[in-house]
Formats: sequence, C-alpha cells, structure tokens
Amino acid sequence: MKIYEKIREYSREKGETMREIATKYGVTPQSIQLYFSGKNAMPLTFLVWYVEHHPDIDLYALFSKDHDNIVAEPRAEYHKKYRKQHVIDSIVKILEDEL
Repeated sequence: MKIYEKIREYSREKGETMREIATKYGVTPQSIQLYFSGKNAMPLTFLVWYVEHHPDIDLYALFSKDHDNIVAEPRAEYHKKYRKQHVIDSIVKILEDEL
C-alpha cells in the first residue's frame, strides 16, 4: 500500500472529511483530493503537518512497504507534541534505513 493510500484510509477510519483537512491545513479540498488519489504527490510539508496532528501514526509503519496499518501501539496518557524538525528527521532516518 502506498503512503497516500495509508493516509487516505486512516483519514476515512477517523471520519475526517477532505474539507475538514483542507481547512485545517490551509488548502482547497481539491488539493487534498489530489493528494489522496495519488494524482498529485503528497508534499513532505503536508505529511509533517498530518503526523503532528495525528500522534497515533507510526512513522515506521507509514513508510514501510510491509505494513498497512499505520496506527502505533497505544501510548501513555500524555501526548508529546512533535516538533516539525523531529518529524522530518524521523522520516529521513526511516527512508535511509529502507532504501
């Protein structure tokens, strides 16, 4: 399953609409539809933003070809707010390990 497919399925399971995501991210619903359909590449800035707003996403599972479920194991009650650079560094590390 491709990254955009994983994000799209996760979003559907959460009950998020493309309009809600677009409003929060600051783009048009059509842009989100193009990302979720795979017609336009999903920008890294969108991925970082999405992961920041969905802390239960497991980055390794998101970028791994062997995992379809991208939800991490249940976490402790506190929720750590990820900094953008931390998320970018984690994505780069996973990609380096996988490639």
